[in-house]
Amino acid sequence: MNKVFLMAALMGGVAMSSTAVMADNHGEHKHQGSAMQKVDTNGDGMISKDEFLSRHEEMFDNMDADGNGSLTPEEMREARGEMREKMKERMEKRKEMRESSGY
Repeated sequence: MNKVFLMAALMGGVAMSSTAVMADNHGEHKHQGSAMQKVDTNGDGMISKDEFLSRHEEMFDNMDADGNGSLTPEEMREARGEMREKMKERMEKRKEMRESSGY
């Protein structure tokens, strides 16, 4: 049960972060490179299982506010809210950029 809960939490984080990574900017995926570089620590252009798990371990640790190695529903809600807020800020910034460039 705990493994299922952990995987659901991590996959929720992946879904939120991949939405940001793959967000389309007038047909270009210009943010994809920087996100790929964060995870592809050896720079070979691919994400290994170890690189993937390492990045998600970092995400888990960031979500684990009390550092006890477990996520409570409250910690998960807080992390989800923070991710949503960051996404909202990025989307607003993109909207402002599109509007200022005439799109």
